Amino acid sequence: MKCAFCGKEAASILEAIHLDWYPDFWVGQTNYQGPVCAECQEEHLSEDESGEYVLKEGHALPPAATPWVGGGGQLCEVKARLVMPPKFSLGQVVATPAALQALEESGQTPEFFLDQHVQGNWGQVDASDWRANDQALVDGSRLLSAYTTLRGVKIWIITEAVGDDGRRAATTLLRADEY
Repeated sequence: MKCAFCGKEAASILEAIHLDWYPDFWVGQTNYQGPVCAECQEEHLSEDESGEYVLKEGHALPPAATPWVGGGGQLCEVKARLVMPPKFSLGQVVATPAALQALEESGQTPEFFLDQHVQGNWGQVDASDWRANDQALVDGSRLLSAYTTLRGVKIWIITEAVGDDGRRAATTLLRADEY
C-alpha cells in the first residue's frame, strides 16, 4: 500500500497502522481513501472539530486519492477494522490477469480489497453467503468476498481451506465472470 500523497510504501495494513498512517481524509463533502503516511498527515492535513482529517486550505488533492464509495457507514466500518488483527491467514495470494487489469483500470490495488476480506468485510455477498463466511471462520472452510471496483467491475476473492483446522491454502482474486 502507498501513501496517496508521497507514494511512500508500507508492506501491509498492519505495518501502516504501526507507522500511524491514516486511512482517509475529507475535501469539502467528499471523503477520499488514502492511506496517508504520518509525515504527509502533518504536512497536508489538519484535524477538524469532529476528529476527522481534512485537506489543508491551499493544498492540492493528490492524484492517487480516490473517493470512497458506499457512504459514511461503510467508511466507519473500514476504519474500525484498520485497528483489528486479521481474522484469518490468506495463504498464498494469486490473481488472474483479468482481475489485475480491472484493478489497474480502476486505480485501485489488490491490497485494498484483500484488507477488507481478511477483516471479515465480505463486501457485496447476500445474507446467506455472509453467514456462511462467518461460520467458515469457525469451521475453517472456504471464504468468498465480492466487491465492485470504481469502474463497476465485480471482483471476487476466494480463500481456500487446507483442512478443518482453519489453515488457509491460497487466496485468489478474480473477476466474477471468470468463475
